[in-house]
Amino acid sequence: MKWRVVLAGVSAGVVTAVVVASLTAGKADTDTVSVSAPSALPAAGTTVTTTSGTPVGTAHSTLNEDERGRLADAAADAVDEKVPGTTVGLALYDTSTGELLASSNGDRQFYTASVVKLLMALDVLHAGGWHAPGEAQRARIVEMLSLSHDGDADSYWDSGGRGSIITRMADLMNLRNTQPPRIPDQWEMTRTTPNDLVAIYRYLTTEVPPGARQPILDGLAAIRTPAADGFPQYFGIPDGLPGLPRAVKQGWMEIDRTVVLNTTGLAGENYRYIAVLLTELPLGTSYASGRTALTAGIGALRPTVTGLP
Repeated sequence: MKWRVVLAGVSAGVVTAVVVASLTAGKADTDTVSVSAPSALPAAGTTVTTTSGTPVGTAHSTLNEDERGRLADAAADAVDEKVPGTTVGLALYDTSTGELLASSNGDRQFYTASVVKLLMALDVLHAGGWHAPGEAQRARIVEMLSLSHDGDADSYWDSGGRGSIITRMADLMNLRNTQPPRIPDQWEMTRTTPNDLVAIYRYLTTEVPPGARQPILDGLAAIRTPAADGFPQYFGIPDGLPGLPRAVKQGWMEIDRTVVLNTTGLAGENYRYIAVLLTELPLGTSYASGRTALTAGIGALRPTVTGLP
């Protein structure tokens, strides 16, 4: 177990130190992974947006307001039943209709943990003019996303200007509630919201040219467990929506006031759905209990995503 001090913020001139625990990263398995993932997704319908630019609705709604509320409550309750006292941020978005099917704390900021690696990958490809990367660059992107490799993330974070990566990507995608960490070298302390993550996945699947998009989708679809640091990655979307195509970025860390677990990504045939579940679990919650809770929360969305009871 490797420990390092994370400075969570500065208040009234006092620096608050937060201890983040992570497993020591080992040598990643770099064997080539062949993944069949869509290079393009169906365009969304006509949408309504929030002030942050996030699509939140459409004239082609398939669920009424009460049904959307019940779906969001079912997912949040499933998490809370497993780990009482968990703060939940949720979004389930249908790319084929442009409808936000479920939302809870959509504009509340949560720490990204390793989910921020998605923004790092996008920034690298954006800096390259959205051209398809060379084989070496592609392999690093796939490794960073599929194995959540911290070494690759550290390198991209430093070479991209650290917090400038988040500022650039937030400006590019109009993410008004996504902010860089207060301490520049702590990329895991980037903050974002469920609604902004919906916007990020929408940008990836509709605005990024296919040649640049595909390495990211391949990395997200090739998620393997355990991650490079030994953490079991199959929680939330992978275990809660078994058997469905998915392209996922997970996040995990423990600070001195909470346990952070996040599951985000694309799921369903043609990656029809964007699912985001961000959580802050009570300090002292075991990772195993947290993973079970997030899997239960995503599992509550399964009938809507699959059309099956």
